Amino acid sequence: MRRAQKLLLAGGVALIVAVNAFVLAGVAWNRSGVPDSALTLTQRELNLPYAFGLDGERGGVDVALLWRAPMRNDNDADSGFDMRYGTGPDWLDADKLRELGFDLKDERDAYRASREVYVVLELAGASWQAALARAQRSLDRALARGSADKQDADALKSAQEALMYEQDKASRLFAVDAGLDAAALRQRYPDLRSHAIVAATVTPSVTVIDQKTTFGGHIGEPSVARISVPHALRGAMEGVDRTALDSGRAAFEMDVAWGRRFEPWITAVRPRRPAPAG
Repeated sequence: MRRAQKLLLAGGVALIVAVNAFVLAGVAWNRSGVPDSALTLTQRELNLPYAFGLDGERGGVDVALLWRAPMRNDNDADSGFDMRYGTGPDWLDADKLRELGFDLKDERDAYRASREVYVVLELAGASWQAALARAQRSLDRALARGSADKQDADALKSAQEALMYEQDKASRLFAVDAGLDAAALRQRYPDLRSHAIVAATVTPSVTVIDQKTTFGGHIGEPSVARISVPHALRGAMEGVDRTALDSGRAAFEMDVAWGRRFEPWITAVRPRRPAPAG
């Protein structure tokens, strides 16, 4: 009995060692060679844990990737928020879904399917500029009304706050395309400093209005949506807490690389002072 227990224990230890070795080998392979992309992200695109810095305890720190998409409904009140809470990205239509391998012949079953694909995330590009322009147009319309009516005054205040949020706080990282071939996407988006390619799940959606069927889709979280801050880099976050970040009194930026398996890791962390108001 004792010999059997020893053999089981030895087998368990060997299995743990083998699994760890396999994981570490995968990490090393992902990070070998030139990164597929390397973006400099800030607190606008990387969300710290809710309690970070509130109790003085850092411990292990993971940041969550914050991204959005151009919305299908060009509503100025909606300045491009995360499409998981809206109608889906405007480019994810029936043609794109078919390109991604979805069979849309049976609309009753289409929404039940999902598939992992490659998604392009664009930093501070045309989609973010469009969101800024949309917020500015909303403000311009509110100013043009020039009414002292309370409803118009509230609309003006809301438009001003929306523009300020878009300029200073909203994520500038947008999902702008998807495909089955990562190499083909990289040829289409060659700038490694502004476009990252990630693996994520796409699920079709079906809308029927007045007997007209429209296909769209939603993108789930990237396969690796949370990124661990290496212990050696956590010292750079000293003095930064949730209250300071939320008020704008603190800011940070992190260099994030994606490797051969399109999995991210953090290569540098820098606290920084926000730009002076005005």
